[in-house]
Amino acid sequence: MTAEVLDAVEEFDVVIIGAGISGIGAATYFSRELPDKSLAVLEARDDIGGTWDLFRYPGIRSDSDLHTFGYAFKPWRHEAAIADAPLIKEYLHETVEENGLERVLRLGHRVVRAEWSTADSRWTLTVQTSDSATGANPTRTIHAGWVFAATGYYRYDEGFSPEFQGRDEFEGQIVHPQHWPEGLDYSDKKVVVIGSGATAITLVPAMTTGAGAARHVTMLQRTPTYVMALPRVDKVA
Repeated sequence: MTAEVLDAVEEFDVVIIGAGISGIGAATYFSRELPDKSLAVLEARDDIGGTWDLFRYPGIRSDSDLHTFGYAFKPWRHEAAIADAPLIKEYLHETVEENGLERVLRLGHRVVRAEWSTADSRWTLTVQTSDSATGANPTRTIHAGWVFAATGYYRYDEGFSPEFQGRDEFEGQIVHPQHWPEGLDYSDKKVVVIGSGATAITLVPAMTTGAGAARHVTMLQRTPTYVMALPRVDKVA
């Protein structure tokens, strides 16, 4: 289906691309410090949260304490310093509600092109919108004097997945954490986790404990890392 082009052109002083933790924080500051400026937050997905909404692998949580990772204008009140994704999403939704950002937030708006005009001192954004009712993807044009890109640093549509020799001959299932299947059953299975970064450190304990735990999990690492256990509840914080 070809994309339908909407004729109306909208004008904003500031446009923020992305409604993750950075975009929501920026929108709060802009709305407070520049109340007379028109503002729009464009989010390609159907919900806010960015990283904390996209990733659904077992045990997903922050790898920094939320007392310092959270916003300066909204202190983290939960006792868990290292927070699971649902708690972080709840925190972000509270931020949106407390600061009235619903009025500037536009979900299902994916920016596919951005052009700057020196003569006009304006950005022209081509935005693809999602219409879940019809399946259409109409595009609209938005002009902005200033664009703040809170888009993260990795591709949302496809995470990095190296090619391994003989991969096609492997009879098991290969899963990328960025696209973790809903309801994946790994109980009583032998699992290999490739890598030893923050994602792996989160995955391994989650897959080896509790109901539905894997039979055995092996973590393969190229470079040894230092791991230290810390309590989730930071008494000082």
